[in-house]
Amino acid sequence: MNPSKRFKNENSNKDSDDDIIIIESTKASVIHEYCQHIDNITGESCKEYYAIVCIHCNLYLCYIHVEIHRVLLINERDKLVNELNERIEEINQLIENPDRIQQLLIEQMENRKKTKVSFIHQLSLEKLINISKIINDLKQLFEPIRIVLQKTRCVSSIQIKKIQESFLKFDENKKILINNIVDSITIKQHHSVNLFQLSNLDRPCRQYELPVHHSVHNEMAASEDVLVINDREHVLLFNLTNCFDDTLIPELIEWKNCVDGKIIDIQYSLYLKLFFILTDEKLFSLNRLSSLVCLYRFASLPWSCTIVLNSIYILYKYSTIIEQWTFQQTSAIQLVKQWKLNEILTESEHDRHLKCIRSNPSQSQLAILIEDDECRWRIALFDHDMNYLQQTNMLPNASTIDWSLIFSFISDQQLIVMDTTTETIYLITINESTSTINYQQYSNSDYPANACRITNNDCSQLILKMVKPNMLKFFQI
Repeated sequence: MNPSKRFKNENSNKDSDDDIIIIESTKASVIHEYCQHIDNITGESCKEYYAIVCIHCNLYLCYIHVEIHRVLLINERDKLVNELNERIEEINQLIENPDRIQQLLIEQMENRKKTKVSFIHQLSLEKLINISKIINDLKQLFEPIRIVLQKTRCVSSIQIKKIQESFLKFDENKKILINNIVDSITIKQHHSVNLFQLSNLDRPCRQYELPVHHSVHNEMAASEDVLVINDREHVLLFNLTNCFDDTLIPELIEWKNCVDGKIIDIQYSLYLKLFFILTDEKLFSLNRLSSLVCLYRFASLPWSCTIVLNSIYILYKYSTIIEQWTFQQTSAIQLVKQWKLNEILTESEHDRHLKCIRSNPSQSQLAILIEDDECRWRIALFDHDMNYLQQTNMLPNASTIDWSLIFSFISDQQLIVMDTTTETIYLITINESTSTINYQQYSNSDYPANACRITNNDCSQLILKMVKPNMLKFFQI
């Protein structure tokens, strides 16, 4: 049976099943002469003669009070029908969005261990649990509730009691099912990430010159084995699986700026297994099969984006606004929240612009590049609800001419900031309450314009997009 079926009342028909098996006429000899109804407020008994036995409470009642009891019984039944529909909706949400089941398991694991499960650990759950089996198990647990309601459309206290018992049994069995799954999961422990040093940039483990000699477009992102780069009229897709050749040959996806807008950001979601391409007009998703889907067309000018689980955070140009959208594979993206600059930085009166937004590898924090009224830049950290956590010191000698700064996470503890105007790279290391900034200015033209992180088989690398020449450099983290 399809769990999406709902049960409805037919209140519009006065002769419907709502009115049957509610009351019983008595043919027995007189036991009680008067109606047994007692007013809850005054405590007085009814002075009318009894006429009917109410099966709701087995009292001898007059016609007036048996009607009142009939309405109470129907209301009680309707309340249970509404609860049933809510349970059906709950099951449907899990069936249509399997990631909710996974998140439910993660929350149970966190409650059990009283610790935060890192995003890398969350990803390993995909190989450890069988989502389709859990969905089938939940359907089976829910079946007794459906059977009880389908046996009869008549209202009785016995039916109501059976429905209540079925609800309790479902909740109990669901809890047992989830607990058994959590108990069977073992999380692989990962070693802490070593700190990256600027001196490492002198020793790339591999490098490739891109087919276009020079490009001012530097947006890029990487999955476990695919690198996506914006390059003028094309989006370049590089397959990095076991790629140790001297050259990289990309797959080309034609891009028409006049139709879809100028690409201004590219991000990858390890959780959704999708690339997201942000233009000055639209937001697209891009899967491994090079299939592009337009998700939304913006009224304002977007400037930067980042992905946290199934949420997309959009930062707008000039308006100093951040929006959170949710992404579902089967429906359009939906706006969840919106924050203004003064709502996320309530104690600062000197901040003027937000430039770039990113999420850390464990997906636990968001970072934003912020400019104050003296054209100084710093990075502030926030949680998923844009609650302020901490901030770095000002970036020394950062560009005040144009907004050419962009940054990327190397690890949860480190960020790399690139300033293409001054040809400077900054390495920020963040501790619990402090941060340190090291920087290096390039004396030649071989300086980085963008960076992204790629992780495969517990091995992470930093990819830098260089300019003059247009080159990719890989560094071991």
